[in-house]
Amino acid sequence: MKRTNPLVRTLAPLTLAALALTACGGSDDAATSSTIVLTPRVVVTSVKDDPTSQLLAAVYARVLEDAGFRVSRKDPVDMDRAAYYAAIQAGEFQLIPDFSADLLHFVYDQPGAPVSPTTIAPSGPASTEAPIVLATTSTVASLTNTTVASGDTTASTTADTTADTSAATTTTAAPSTTAGDTTTTEPVLLSTGRSITEQLVAIRAALPATLDASNGFFAEHKLMIACTPEAMKSNETVQLITLTNLASIAPSIRLAGSADFMAAADGGLATLLDTYGAEFEDIVTVEEADMTKAVDDDTADCFATDSMNPVIATKRLTTMVDDKVMVESNAALALLAKDIATPDLLAALDTLSAALTTERLNQMLNEVVANGTDPVVVANAFMDSI
Repeated sequence: MKRTNPLVRTLAPLTLAALALTACGGSDDAATSSTIVLTPRVVVTSVKDDPTSQLLAAVYARVLEDAGFRVSRKDPVDMDRAAYYAAIQAGEFQLIPDFSADLLHFVYDQPGAPVSPTTIAPSGPASTEAPIVLATTSTVASLTNTTVASGDTTASTTADTTADTSAATTTTAAPSTTAGDTTTTEPVLLSTGRSITEQLVAIRAALPATLDASNGFFAEHKLMIACTPEAMKSNETVQLITLTNLASIAPSIRLAGSADFMAAADGGLATLLDTYGAEFEDIVTVEEADMTKAVDDDTADCFATDSMNPVIATKRLTTMVDDKVMVESNAALALLAKDIATPDLLAALDTLSAALTTERLNQMLNEVVANGTDPVVVANAFMDSI
């Protein structure tokens, strides 16, 4: 995203409604004046000693500036969530980064909050789906008259090719793939209470009238499973994007995770097995501090780890999409003062949705933490690239 002229950025969202022409004076003289009413200034801040918060604040400030809003960057505040939640209501600033699950739990812990929404846990072990085999060059040549509707998860082929390809490209209750399609993912059914969409509905229902929240971005701070480049290469003939995909080839996958992951009652190994029905070749305990060595030593193929773990970026691991939301979503968003949460401002923030992914946030955070680069510099480089 290229920088725009500072004057253009300042004037773009101006309200020119105050074009009142005022006549004054006698018969020989008249004065005409026009008044430009500026939009409210958006004061953006972040949490002190929290590089993720500072990085996101720099990204949010830049996207608003590029959209023409007047932005003031306030120094990071030395506050916990309770303190900045009160401070934004008191008008000390208008925008601060947050995450959906963290904010959700906080607002429902406040006095007078409505009853907290519940989430649905798996009732029992899920059925593992068959691997989705990717089309080869020879299959591409034979697949003719194939149609896939936009957003649909089924494909139709001619009768003479269906018999040859159905076993390799379709699975029970899973999306089919078409020739050359390597990005098909299973749609998330919003019925667990853990999805970003459901969280936002619940958050907005509990926020006071003075506050609002932006839509969540694809970037999430949560436990994820990431696979090594070697594991991705070894399984390049099958679709490997989601945890459903991973479960389908689990008998050939060695999974590693911390002792906490192994023992967690919710969101850990037991939940993974119940949600996706995976049966892994081997399961080993590896603490996050030892993960770099474990990757180098080929101890496991995939690792359960924090999505912001810098090892994901430095070792080029590929994170799997938690398509059945076994771990509640925790998406980056902006906590906003209601008086600045206009449709135009929210739409400007929404332009980040596709680009601000978990992988990209991890890479940028690694640049800030590992290399000591100023968050504003990293944020500007990101914005210039989209």
